[in-house]
Amino acid sequence: MTEVPAKAEARPALIACTVATAAQLPAVKALSGSFLANHPEGRFLALVVDALPENSGPGLVTPADLGVTPEELAELATGCTADQLCGLLRPKLLEQLLGQGVPVLYLDPWVHVLSPLTEVVLDAVRRGTLVLLPRSLRPLPDDDLRPTQSELLDTGVFDPGFLVVAPGAEVFLRTLSDQLRRTPDATKAVLDTAPAQVNVHVLRDATLGLSAWNAGQRALHRLDDGTITVLGEPLRTVHFAGFDPQRPWLLSAEFADRPRILLSEHPVLADLCTAYRAELVRGGHTPQRVRYGFGQLADGTRLPDRLRAGYREIARRDPRSAFAPEHAGEVPSDAPRTTPPAAFGPDQGLAFVAWACEPDDVHPRGTRWAAAVWHDDPALRAQFPDPFGADLTGFREWCATVGVAAARLPIPAVPGPVADAPALLDQLGVTIQGTGPVADVVRDVARASGLPTGDGYPVVVRLDDAPVPADRFVVDFRFDAAASTRADELWVPSETTKADVERTGGPAVRVLPLPAPEVDAPAPDGHEGLVFAAVADHAVDRAGNVLGAVSAFLAAFTDRADVALRIAVSGADDHPEAAERLRLATAADPRITLVEDVDPHADCLISVHRKGADDRIAFRLAGVAALGVPVLVARHGAVAELFDQSSAVFVPCRQGGEPDVQAAVKLLRVLADDLDTARRIGAEGRDRLRRTRTLAHSSDLMRDRVEHAYRAWRARRAAQKPTPATDPLRPLQSAKHALLRQPDVGKASRTPMAPQLRKVVLRLLDHYDNHMRDVLSSLVDGVERTVSEVVRRQDEVTTGIGIGELEVLRNEVEHHAEHAARLADQVLGLDDGVVRVRADMAGQGRRLRDAEDAVVAEAAKRAKQGDALAQRIDKLAVALERTLDRIDSLESKVVDVLRDRDSRMDVGIRAAGQAQLTADALRRVVVREHERHATSAPTVRSSLVLTDVGLLRLPADDAFMLPLLSSNGVWEPELSELIDSLVDPEGIFVDVGAYVGYQTVRMLDRLGPTGAVVAVEPCPSSCELLRHNVTVNLPERIAQRLVLVDAAAWESTGVLAASPSLTGGVSVAPLPSDAPEGADTVRSTRLDKELEAVPELAGRKLSVVRVDAPGRGHRALAGLVRLLRRDRPHVFLEFSATATESIGDDPVTVLKEFRVWGYDLVPVATREPAPAEQIVAAMEGLRSITLWLRPRPVAPKPPGPQVDVIARQPADQAI
Repeated sequence: MTEVPAKAEARPALIACTVATAAQLPAVKALSGSFLANHPEGRFLALVVDALPENSGPGLVTPADLGVTPEELAELATGCTADQLCGLLRPKLLEQLLGQGVPVLYLDPWVHVLSPLTEVVLDAVRRGTLVLLPRSLRPLPDDDLRPTQSELLDTGVFDPGFLVVAPGAEVFLRTLSDQLRRTPDATKAVLDTAPAQVNVHVLRDATLGLSAWNAGQRALHRLDDGTITVLGEPLRTVHFAGFDPQRPWLLSAEFADRPRILLSEHPVLADLCTAYRAELVRGGHTPQRVRYGFGQLADGTRLPDRLRAGYREIARRDPRSAFAPEHAGEVPSDAPRTTPPAAFGPDQGLAFVAWACEPDDVHPRGTRWAAAVWHDDPALRAQFPDPFGADLTGFREWCATVGVAAARLPIPAVPGPVADAPALLDQLGVTIQGTGPVADVVRDVARASGLPTGDGYPVVVRLDDAPVPADRFVVDFRFDAAASTRADELWVPSETTKADVERTGGPAVRVLPLPAPEVDAPAPDGHEGLVFAAVADHAVDRAGNVLGAVSAFLAAFTDRADVALRIAVSGADDHPEAAERLRLATAADPRITLVEDVDPHADCLISVHRKGADDRIAFRLAGVAALGVPVLVARHGAVAELFDQSSAVFVPCRQGGEPDVQAAVKLLRVLADDLDTARRIGAEGRDRLRRTRTLAHSSDLMRDRVEHAYRAWRARRAAQKPTPATDPLRPLQSAKHALLRQPDVGKASRTPMAPQLRKVVLRLLDHYDNHMRDVLSSLVDGVERTVSEVVRRQDEVTTGIGIGELEVLRNEVEHHAEHAARLADQVLGLDDGVVRVRADMAGQGRRLRDAEDAVVAEAAKRAKQGDALAQRIDKLAVALERTLDRIDSLESKVVDVLRDRDSRMDVGIRAAGQAQLTADALRRVVVREHERHATSAPTVRSSLVLTDVGLLRLPADDAFMLPLLSSNGVWEPELSELIDSLVDPEGIFVDVGAYVGYQTVRMLDRLGPTGAVVAVEPCPSSCELLRHNVTVNLPERIAQRLVLVDAAAWESTGVLAASPSLTGGVSVAPLPSDAPEGADTVRSTRLDKELEAVPELAGRKLSVVRVDAPGRGHRALAGLVRLLRRDRPHVFLEFSATATESIGDDPVTVLKEFRVWGYDLVPVATREPAPAEQIVAAMEGLRSITLWLRPRPVAPKPPGPQVDVIARQPADQAI
């Protein structure tokens, strides 16, 4: 039940809130109940991120209440998991609640409040506008138990489940919101850096935030009154994050293996877990998990976390995306959006599924969805290491069966079938595999050679690392030293690179120079001054040495303003460090500019490159020199092959290929002073490239290389076909039969008894003879396998694979020959081994005897242990018998205690019954004595009853109130208690339909001389009894505070028809036009005019109005509406739907009118606000109910959009 605040307008000292999903509602209910039970003056609010907007109500808000549009929510829910979405919306909720002007406390849904927090929170916010709570106050021990210190550091030192913000933290909350939109998992990082952005106070209080992180450091104790303490202070909050009601034996299911906290060792903590689990069950927790509203599509397919992250990264590229707050407002609203469609939009996710089922750049053979499922599942990664390569068939089968059946991905997301490799064409031709400028040049060369090009030819020239179909002759074309060991041949553009990569045993290396582009020299542009050019390829930054070119330029032209250096930059995005180094080196000189392409009108190109990327640099320089631009280059590597002394200006190099920058400075000055010579060198360089690096020359070389490769491929295929040949291993296999021969013991000998001795020795050594035969058989088998491998490799050599392979095989044959020689030496030493084995056997016999002695001793020891164990069992049996006897004794004592308790209970019941009879007799005696000594009695026939307010006289024919008061002595005790809690001692209590004045007498006695009571009763006989009851039961000075209106309260002044009421008094109604003259009537009046006409009531405000006129109360209140709106008193109305309809009024309209006046409709029985339709529907079969018209607080409108929060949330109210 909700406790009624003393003043509805009072602002709470603290507002608490939480953010959760619908699946966490049981935990939210437990949190709200525990918080409000300890903070009856506080407010509590819950944001449910996946709740529909129409579910918003008291104590519960949705993202729409925070100003989040449906489109924005759909995008956020698609790109975030449940925890990420809750964390992302948390700063927005806190910022909105700060508009109330009081501190706001955020608690995680799994927090349970045990003691008040107001004092400690308010004291903390005085020291900082942001209050953080550390998870642990001391480092966790390094004992291999979880959670560990490293897990604490990874998760975050501060607990995001306990945050306090005060006015002044709005800027930090906006910063946190923007950061979480960019990186939803950045809560830890932002909280760690919060002290640099806002005034932070760290709350180092052991009574707050008890959890699996710190429970081992905080000893709990339970006092006699049930209070749980930590270090002598009451425990305030417990954070049950990770607690699973289905596994209540664990404090946190996240640390199930090697948990640091065992509940069996902490009984107080175990009791807390048991109580919390019961709270969750009462709050609606069931074993069946509630699905997260944004966790799956409309058809039930779950969204992988990796897919959400991919969606988020792509969405951030759109400046209007919810994940790009830094660009908010920069793009017009009518501009087309590039964000992928959301999964929870109006189309039920159809467009999102279409996007997620497309292949991406990383997995062109799969789909985004399938790749995300594979990435999120470690078992799938282990089962299919290459899901879109070698394991594509098996992974596709899993997706189509298990994946779809388990709702892990939709059918369109299943990867397509594996494309068959192109059919092999046994013809002379070439397949060029790769992309990029170099691949385009190689294709041009292949087409110029006249060779057929396309897929399926046996010779494949590969310029990347993509897989090649089987049974192909693979040729890798590589720059510099990036060789591949899986290729049959390696082609490089220069002799320098060939010398670097060629090695023994590796693939054959051949040179295929690339042709220079055939372009015309550009027309002069007439630029002023001197323009130098340079190339900055950050992919080979050190080898390119563009900073050397910059240094040479600056040293050569320190004071000349008519020179400029334009640097063509590439690869800056992939190598930001190198790009920044270049920008910083050139920023101070305005003569140096960074451009995208080389200026074709430059007067000279500078390249003082180092050794290491010769082919790449030479390829770029050839393209510039083909335009007629003179080049100043370092003289080494592939560049030295490209130019000669007359076609380029060479910079000398030191040892190791380091160019001489000082020499380059002098050469630059010379070229700047003699431009004609520079132009002549540029023209000569262009002519040299046209003579030596032509497309025809490169195409002829390529044709020769491809024909040679094709012949080698044909020879290899022919060698793979089986050919009949004599097995060279046959002699060795025949020789193995010699191991099966038995020795001849019958051979003649001069030694007497020689045959018999041979038999005896042979029998003694039979075991070792068999062993030696096994050893020799193994040795011979090893030799046979070795020779077989040698023969196989010799056969490969005969097929003409290459000189390198022959050399390798020769070395391996020599190695195996040496190994065979060592094996022969081992065979010769076998006789000595037999002697050593005999000695070992003697030693084994001794050790066997020692082992037998040890077994006998161990058996005796075990026998003694068995006797001791039997004695222990006997002792345990005796102890068990004693325990059973004690249990029997305790059972008998318990029976005696229960019997004694039952007897005492019977005595108490009899005494209570006798006391009840005595009380009834005393009540009758008091009534008779009062009637006997009464000096004056009303003229109305009445009966006297004794009540809690005194002796009251009621009409003798009252069949409703009289019996109840005679037997109980009280009337409507719950309503009376509620009125007492609301009435103002100096205000006015209005009792409409006062009848004989029960409430009138009670309130006069309660208010005393400070307040006033107005009783409204149209029935003359009831008015007489009311005056009598007031006079008899109250002192005269108190009775004078009564104002009696002997008319019917109505909306207008006039005459009303009166008829006797079944509950006493009269019931009034509008007087019909055809009423007879003798009909009973009463006077009607407007109460606001009546009250304003009483001088004693001037300056007082209405405090409580009680209307006991079912079906007529709204008419009575209509005559008081002006004072109701002025004073806003609490009104208690006896409401009857049927009686309201009997005078022609609609009950629903009547109740809605009260809301227009500024009142909430609260049934007294439930104490919860309800709509008019619900109240009328609930009255089905009821005569009337008591309504509490509770005035809504009137507060100044706060700045900005606000979230409606209720004044007080019931501890047991469902959120």
